[in-house]
Amino acid sequence: MKLLKLLLVVAVFASLGVAMAAPKAPTSRQEQFENAMAYITYVLMGLSVAGATLTILTFLIFSRIRTYPIKLICWLCLTIAIGQLLFIIVSFTAKGSPWCEPAAALIHFWFMANFCWCFCLSYNFYQLIVKRNSQTRELEKYYHLIGWGIPCLFVMIVGAVHRYGESGSTCYIVEALPIFLCFFLPGLLILATNFLLFFFVATEIHGTLTKAPQTEQKSGEASKEFRVLISIFVTVGLSWSFGFLTSLFAQRKTIIVWDIFTVLFTITAPLQGMFIFVAYCLNKKVINRWRKLLGCKVDESEQTTSATASGKSGTSATRSRSQGSSSMGPSTSSRLD
Repeated sequence: MKLLKLLLVVAVFASLGVAMAAPKAPTSRQEQFENAMAYITYVLMGLSVAGATLTILTFLIFSRIRTYPIKLICWLCLTIAIGQLLFIIVSFTAKGSPWCEPAAALIHFWFMANFCWCFCLSYNFYQLIVKRNSQTRELEKYYHLIGWGIPCLFVMIVGAVHRYGESGSTCYIVEALPIFLCFFLPGLLILATNFLLFFFVATEIHGTLTKAPQTEQKSGEASKEFRVLISIFVTVGLSWSFGFLTSLFAQRKTIIVWDIFTVLFTITAPLQGMFIFVAYCLNKKVINRWRKLLGCKVDESEQTTSATASGKSGTSATRSRSQGSSSMGPSTSSRLD
C-alpha cells in the first residue's frame, strides 16, 4: 500500500539522519548500551512523529469519520508530533546555542501537554464507557484548559527561577529538584490516575463482552478485546510507566532490572504516535478512503459487507454503534461489534 511505503521511506530517512548525528564511540559497555538506546529512541521518535502527523492529516482530510474522541486524539497527536520533533532537533542543534533555554522550555511544555492530553483522553474514555455519558462534548473546554493551561503553569514556574539550559545531550531543566516537582511528580500522578481509569474501562469492556448473548459472541472475541485494550493503553500514555520504573533504578545502572525497563521504555514510549496511527488509521474504513482519494481500486467486498451489516443492524444497533464509535474511534469500535 502507498501509505505503508510512505512510512517505510520516512523510517529510512529518520535512520539516516540519526546515523549522521550518532554519538562518538563510547568508552565502556554501559556507555555503549546507553548510546544504543539513545540511537533507537531518536529513530523511533522519527517514526512516531510520522505516525502522529499522518493521523492528524487523515482525520483532517476525512472529516466525516472524525468522531469527537478522534478529535481529542488529534490534539494528543499534535503534542506528540511537535514535542518529539522538537526534542530530536534540539538534541542535535541547540546545545551550546543561545536558543537552548527557550528550546528547553518548549520541550518541557509539549511533553507536559502530552501527559495532560493523555489524562483528558483517559477521563473521556471513562465517561463514555463506564459512566455512559453521551454529553462529553460539554467537557471539551475543560480538556483544553487542562491540556494547555497546566503545562504553561509549570513552564512559568521553572522559567521564573531560570532553570532551563543544557542538560546531558539536550536542552531541558538543568536541576534535579525542578525536574522532580515540575515534571516527574505531576507526570507520575497523571500516570497513576490514568492506570486507575484504565482499570475501570477495561473492567467495563470485559464485563460487557462477557454478558453478551452467546449468539452475539464471536470466536476471536478475546483477541479483539485484547487489541482494543492495548490501543487504549498506548493512547493514554501508560507505556510511560516503564520510564518512571527506570528512574527508580537510575542510581544502580549495573543491575539487569534497569536494563530491562530501559529497553521497554525505549521501544514503547517513543512510538506512541505510530501506535495511535496503527490503532485508528490502519483499518479498512480509513484505508478505503485513502484509496479513493489516491485513485486506487477500493475493496468491493468491504463495501458489500458494510452495507449488509448496516442493513441488518436496524435502529437500535445504529444507536449502539454510534456510541461505540464515539468512545472508541473507527478501528476499536469495529473490534467490539
